[in-house]
Amino acid sequence: MQSSEYQLNKFVEYIRTKQFMLNALKGVDPNTFVFISMNEIKSRFLVNPHEDIKNLVQAGEIEVQENHNSKRHKYTSYKVLKAGYYDLNLLEPKGKELTTTTERMMNILKDVSLKKDSPSTQYFNSFLEYKNNLLRTFFNVDVFSGRVHTPITSFKGEYRKNILIDELETISIDVVTMQPLLLGSILKSKIGENEYSNWIDTGEDIYLMLQSKAKLSTRDEAKKRFFEILFSRPNDSLKKMFGNSTWIEWINEFKRQPFTPNPHTLEKNHSNLAWLLQTSEVTIMTEVWSCLLDAGVKFLSVHDEVIVKHTDYKKAKDIFSSVLSKHLTFFKLSDKQITIEKQSNNSHKTVIAPPQDKVKKDTIKKTPLPKKGELYSINELKTKFQLSDEFIKQNFDEFYHNIGWINI
Repeated sequence: MQSSEYQLNKFVEYIRTKQFMLNALKGVDPNTFVFISMNEIKSRFLVNPHEDIKNLVQAGEIEVQENHNSKRHKYTSYKVLKAGYYDLNLLEPKGKELTTTTERMMNILKDVSLKKDSPSTQYFNSFLEYKNNLLRTFFNVDVFSGRVHTPITSFKGEYRKNILIDELETISIDVVTMQPLLLGSILKSKIGENEYSNWIDTGEDIYLMLQSKAKLSTRDEAKKRFFEILFSRPNDSLKKMFGNSTWIEWINEFKRQPFTPNPHTLEKNHSNLAWLLQTSEVTIMTEVWSCLLDAGVKFLSVHDEVIVKHTDYKKAKDIFSSVLSKHLTFFKLSDKQITIEKQSNNSHKTVIAPPQDKVKKDTIKKTPLPKKGELYSINELKTKFQLSDEFIKQNFDEFYHNIGWINI
């Protein structure tokens, strides 16, 4: 028994959709192979997978690649060879089930837009186009630590300043050096007083202290070594560099032993500390998110950062500070696009940076032409390329074969 033409087409569309998402989200080559498990292929697409896939290869529709992972286990990847439809409806939600808090956060994404003529990415544009119908596709709570991932978290930092909520301008508030701060708190709870936690609690620049301690040439080198402490495998070089410090010894030992709460601990013991830091961050930020929602403040999350409307800035900053003070002895909030000047009487004056000059010289812009081999939405063909419905319909075959098509 063989699959129907509809089933075969849907399978090919699914491969193309996964390739599109991989390219749009991570910027990898759009022709990169994508992994799809045989169980998923059988349950969702093809009746006789092995025979159907063989036929699709022979027909020049797809290419198949056999691979081996780090444990030498075999797996199969696929890529399409022809331009055509992709369909975001085929993508199933990933990650943990949503809680009341994360579901409310997800729904705020519907209110997101960009300032006119702002720079963007293909993935973010797809999000803006499909957010009302496929919002869950763009919202993921990862199974490793519970971090929230959205088109906002993957959006370029310099582009985020152009994000609007309810068509109003926004500002971001984040915790300066959150991971070092959390490590100081964790170490104090595990081994008591130690030099690292003391540096953190007294507000020292942790990278300068590590630079001095290890006699490194630059602060940037110290920062690199710090992340080696957090994420690399246990090694004696760190112990030699920082001396017989009890905090280094604890970190190395913690990364050597199985730690059941970490879902990766059996394969990667050294990820224990990364898991502990990220889940600690999520615990604190979940409290921040809940308090903001209860206060009626709409926000977007980027791990240890929140993006809020200018009108909600003071309320959001006060809530953020209040929550952090319960968990950390010392912390500092950074206000991107806003400067906080401290007065002699300890009051704070908020100075909003002046807007950039928006005056542009009048220029005559030539309407761009669609490029061969690229995928476009029907809406994009109408707006960006100023093509009429009639023209699109009359030239359907040309667009389908030479440019590509998105199933709206």
